[in-house]
Amino acid sequence: MNFEDLPLMCMALQGRRIDALVCLEPGLDELLEGNPGFRELPGLSIRDSVCVAFRLDDPDLAGAFDDFLEEIRADGRMAEMEANWFGPDAARSFYHAHGGAGEPLRVGIEVGQSGLTVMEDEEETGFEPELMRRFADHLGRPVRFIEMTGTGMVPALASGRVDALVDAITPTRERSQSFRFSRPYYSCDLHVVVLDPDYVPEIRRQTLGEVLRTNLVDEGRYKLILNGLWITLLIMFCSVLLGSILGALLCWMLLCKSKALKKFAHAYCELIEGIPIVVLLLFMFYVVFAATPVTAVVVAIITYSLHFAAGACESFHNGIESVPHGQFEGGLALGLTEFGTYRYVVLPQAMRQILTLFKGKSVALIENTAIVGFIAIQDLTKVTDIIRTQTYNSLIPLVVVGLLYFLLARLIGWAIDKLGDYLLKK
Repeated sequence: MNFEDLPLMCMALQGRRIDALVCLEPGLDELLEGNPGFRELPGLSIRDSVCVAFRLDDPDLAGAFDDFLEEIRADGRMAEMEANWFGPDAARSFYHAHGGAGEPLRVGIEVGQSGLTVMEDEEETGFEPELMRRFADHLGRPVRFIEMTGTGMVPALASGRVDALVDAITPTRERSQSFRFSRPYYSCDLHVVVLDPDYVPEIRRQTLGEVLRTNLVDEGRYKLILNGLWITLLIMFCSVLLGSILGALLCWMLLCKSKALKKFAHAYCELIEGIPIVVLLLFMFYVVFAATPVTAVVVAIITYSLHFAAGACESFHNGIESVPHGQFEGGLALGLTEFGTYRYVVLPQAMRQILTLFKGKSVALIENTAIVGFIAIQDLTKVTDIIRTQTYNSLIPLVVVGLLYFLLARLIGWAIDKLGDYLLKK
């Protein structure tokens, strides 16, 4: 069975949905310490070598990395790095890159492998991040890590979103058809871990304070949640604003006399609402904006704005259509222009219907932002994955983030209701 990350495999093993899991040697001790019911099957380890993956059309960068590997092995820096990160007495000191000029080296990375890549104080740290920071120093370029899941790595590298992937990747014949692999930068054993049938769990109940401190306070994990909340709010508000403007334009097209504009607006709404938002998001990120420097957050805002515009157009149009046509004709008979008739006669009567539908679309948008982690954005949902890989606890992060989404939905609903009350009183 294929799992997204190691914590999910651990939960599957604990729930006896799988019989065993495979773990890299650097994370074995921490895995066994964090899960007392697990034990290693002796004599089943397999030697494995891992490489950095580069694009097939970028042989110069791959060659530069191979030269860099040879250099740091010769002068002892590689041995120092391995001693710093691996072993029971490892200091695990953070390496600060020197920085550089020009385009940053964009590195796709996945946190969660103890010693190899972890997240501490909102910084990617571990053997692999240090290796790529040193490589960026070797090139005289800054480095920018893009945290993503394993499923998003292949399209990110193929589309040029990242320059390299470092995630304990083992080269295979099939993968070599898509990637250009470096020489192995690390070799270790793969260990098979199973549930100990003789293990009797020690009954120790943690206090609520201990659980909350471990999952939300230690190592500044609450900062991850606050940052994820900010990203979610930014995407939501920008998308609602831009989507409402575009939705009003589409609604005008539906109401105007031009058949071509009506057909365009109708086709747009049908097409956008007929495509799952996650498919649209991936298409925009990996196809439309693949070769551009547009950031993932901007791509998300554009995508959600386009999607929300269809819903906003539907809200505006249905609200206006709910007003009897005689009201529009009466406004024209009083000498008002078409715009004045809509502004002073039709919209005040349609406002309640519009806001009811608009509120539903806005709340749905908040919930839909939970998938932006597919394009490596650390929103509220994505940070739960990061915390889970550090604490092996899914309950607390998911409950906290679920409550935040609930509060956001209630807050936006309350704000739209208050806006409606204000507008209807005028």
